[in-house]
Amino acid sequence: MHVSIIGCGQLARMLALAGWNMGLNISFLADENESTRCVRGLGRITHRSPEQSAQQVYIALGEPDVITVEREHVDTELLRELTAYCQVHPDPDAVRICQDRLREKRLFTSMGLATADFVNAHTQLQVADAAQTLGLPVIIKSRTASYDGKGQWRIRNEDDLRAFCTANPCGDWLVEKHIAFEREISVLAARSTGGNVAFYPPTENSHHNGILMTSIAPAVNLPEQIQARCHDYMRSLLNDLNYVGVLAMECFVTPQGLLVNELAPRVHNSGHWTLRSEATSQFENHLRAILGMSLGSTRVTRYDGIINILGNYDRDHALNSLSSDCALTDYNKSAAPLRKLGHINVSRNSREDVLAELGRLHHCLYTES
Repeated sequence: MHVSIIGCGQLARMLALAGWNMGLNISFLADENESTRCVRGLGRITHRSPEQSAQQVYIALGEPDVITVEREHVDTELLRELTAYCQVHPDPDAVRICQDRLREKRLFTSMGLATADFVNAHTQLQVADAAQTLGLPVIIKSRTASYDGKGQWRIRNEDDLRAFCTANPCGDWLVEKHIAFEREISVLAARSTGGNVAFYPPTENSHHNGILMTSIAPAVNLPEQIQARCHDYMRSLLNDLNYVGVLAMECFVTPQGLLVNELAPRVHNSGHWTLRSEATSQFENHLRAILGMSLGSTRVTRYDGIINILGNYDRDHALNSLSSDCALTDYNKSAAPLRKLGHINVSRNSREDVLAELGRLHHCLYTES
């Protein structure tokens, strides 16, 4: 079987490596000026030129059986056109919704999924009105290309609001009520072409300046009603979107219950703990799902965690810092400030031991000279 991946970043790399172990043929579609360092040597790489038709792209990729994506910011019109030649998963309409935070929010409200109050805004006046309506503090987000802390502003008071409006006279923004959450969790699930669903245990996440720093699974002490709602929300989304593959749902746990924050129509950073766990990895299950295979087990009896490696780092120092039950995954990316260059997996019998090891690794990576 031949799977083509649109995108050439670290998620494409890990999908390809999982595909190799499954005996799959993998190819990649890169944008015109996209770096392909992460996937070099893992399969055919095709750079798309603007004048290429969908049929020409399909032929250039080697006529794959299935096409999938490693990111949501892709040409969804191309995805739709490619469905004339092979299966495309997830559905292009699902990807399109997840490209825009406003579309996502409208999806949540139309389905009755609890989410933070929000207002769409385009001008300074609309932003100011939204902040007054929602009440400070608020979070302002770019509707598109908002990730890893980019395109997001925390507005705590009137001074912050004036500064934002002065610097940003117009744009496409989502203004959200700030949520005083107890913790952030993500829920990952895979849905096959036959409609079967496999849920991974909820994962607890910790961010720094909007960038995911650590994840640990399973998240502990979640009330039964929160866990049930996680599954209900995810199953509703998968079915409503006719979704095939791995979907990630990021949520806030609050005293009032569960709030859905956003979706990722792909494998997700917070699921990297599955690479070294007892469970079938999210990458293998994504491939199983889109190829119509049975889904692998998502059951775990231990605790698994990851810490992301951000910015330039000393690989030899990182390797020498690892305990025997840790594993480093390097993404083969060029270094840049705050860029995700890799992660380290930890697996232990207790959550406390995982947290302690993640703390030690954080010290080694970000404190020691």
